[in-house]
Amino acid sequence: MHGVPQLPGKAPRGASATGAKGRVTAVTTPISSGVEATPYRPVYGMHRYFARRPHTVFAHLIEHYTAPGDLVVDPFYGGGVTLVEGALLGRRVVGFDLNPMAGFITRMELAPFNEADVEAAHNELIGAVASRINDLFTTHCPNCGSTAAASWFEVSAVVRCDACSHTAPVSELAKVGPGAWGCPGCQSPIRFSVSSETSDELELVHLRCQCGHSGNKAPDEQDVALYHRLPGELAEAEARGLFVPPQAIPDCNMQRESALHKKGIRSFRQLFTPRVLLGWALLREALVRLPEDETSAWLWFTFSASLRYANRMVTRNPGWRGDKPLEWAKPGYWLPPVHLEVNVLEQFERRFMSIRRAKAKMPATSRTLRPGTVESVLAAQADYSVNVASSTSLPLPDGCVDAVITDPPYGSYVHYADLTNFWSVWLPEWLGDGLGELADTTEEAVVARKRGFPGAKTAVDYAEILYRCFGECRRVLKPGGSLVLTFNNREPRAWVALLAAATRAGFELAPGGVVFQPGIKVYEHTSQSRRAGSVIGDFIYTFRVAPPRTDRRRTVRLPSADEIEAWFINACRAVLAHGPVRPRDLFTQLYMEGQLYLAELARDVGVNNLDDLVRLVDALGVFDSHRRQLLERYFDFSDGFWTLRESGEAAA
Repeated sequence: MHGVPQLPGKAPRGASATGAKGRVTAVTTPISSGVEATPYRPVYGMHRYFARRPHTVFAHLIEHYTAPGDLVVDPFYGGGVTLVEGALLGRRVVGFDLNPMAGFITRMELAPFNEADVEAAHNELIGAVASRINDLFTTHCPNCGSTAAASWFEVSAVVRCDACSHTAPVSELAKVGPGAWGCPGCQSPIRFSVSSETSDELELVHLRCQCGHSGNKAPDEQDVALYHRLPGELAEAEARGLFVPPQAIPDCNMQRESALHKKGIRSFRQLFTPRVLLGWALLREALVRLPEDETSAWLWFTFSASLRYANRMVTRNPGWRGDKPLEWAKPGYWLPPVHLEVNVLEQFERRFMSIRRAKAKMPATSRTLRPGTVESVLAAQADYSVNVASSTSLPLPDGCVDAVITDPPYGSYVHYADLTNFWSVWLPEWLGDGLGELADTTEEAVVARKRGFPGAKTAVDYAEILYRCFGECRRVLKPGGSLVLTFNNREPRAWVALLAAATRAGFELAPGGVVFQPGIKVYEHTSQSRRAGSVIGDFIYTFRVAPPRTDRRRTVRLPSADEIEAWFINACRAVLAHGPVRPRDLFTQLYMEGQLYLAELARDVGVNNLDDLVRLVDALGVFDSHRRQLLERYFDFSDGFWTLRESGEAAA
């Protein structure tokens, strides 16, 4: 990967590819319990990546299943936790992920940060572009009348009531329901969603002036004039050759979930306002002029990380975070009716300081880690290798890996390529690995919640890709090595697909090989976690290579829908027999038992029936904490608890 920091080689530390003589042998029996999950190392907060896991959990897994000098492989490294923690613990680590943004982020997490050089390049960059970007965010202080740079401008969609034709900015209306606001004229609900045709108005300006004044003000005539002039200035700059990402948003799951094309949002540039788009484009233009080296790679990384904080999806919640902007955080694209045009330069500076602090807090051992190729890691001439490639074909010899430790894609939860294209389209090709283009999703292991677009994958497709990856993991593992992974999902199809894929690839759950890992307590009140029945945490699986089957030709019938439902109801009764249970606790226990049940089904039905099993469980929807109809037929729910029904009879 050109431009991303690489360290020169140095003498091996003493552990060969086959292990140092006399070193401690790693434990191969499954862990018996989880560990305390703590908030992330600052290095994992440098750049957003979706579904990154607690580093303390993966450090514990690495220490339990491997010894210093062992070779650890992560076939889905994503945000890089396994690779970073493994390298810091003295393991040789090799990772594969087909997402180019995963590669860029993970490499920078492990790369050295020469503070003096990066600081000098940063200062040169800011000096070259600050005045041009500040002109885009200029306003006037209501206290002293001098020119000041606004931190953000608030823009509101303007809506019209169909009942009385009253027109008003959404920011002045009271919300009365999902996608509905009360008309101040006739009190009728105004139903509305943002599209490319939506009219909007500048409503508020937030600034901090050198005179000491700070706060919000109504936009003045100059603010409004600049707001309406900026689209033309952007067009003129593009005509002169200013780069703005040209890529169209592909017809994909995330596009369909947000109905972007139906709303006229067809390109990534439309996820930015003209003011913010022009600011980022000017900063990018200055970055392109820098030498293509390790130092400028850090500024590109800062640029990419900052995009999340200044775009069309940024808004605010005064009751929660005051006047601080709420960055794009959802695992999807959305267009809020009231959004902020956040100062690009201010966000870039904040992100740069955050990255500098994060790298300073890394252990000293991180500064001596040696990057390299897969071959150099195998030969113990490098400590880690980050590869942008599919794990359906691993460039590793048979039987060379001590443990595979990973966090596989979460079914339909996160569409990584759809989301990370938001960053990738801004990045130059010299950074490598396909950055600057849309990610190739051919072998991405996901399940599309929406259908009808090219390449939409089903749960069976998801299982097939996982099977091919797990098959490669089985091939490269040493005898006695373990496949260890964390997983959680409220969709039964994802579980059975995962278990079916591992079974088909020749693995089996080790005795005691499923452990519940509680999540990070500070994150228990996120929107996803607050849903009734949501299990906060992950399950840790330990798979081992299964002995050869002697009955592989035996045909075992699939269980019927009634049989699976009966198992589920009986399992619920067994839990509730001990007294009232909260939804989260009920499903934590059900998921634990259900995984063992699904693993047994996957093992017994045989390879030829696994796809049918995935389809059957998917259609049933049992184990899904968001589908309460089945539970309500047999059990009672009141005051936040599920209980056994006194009559024991199912509801009609």
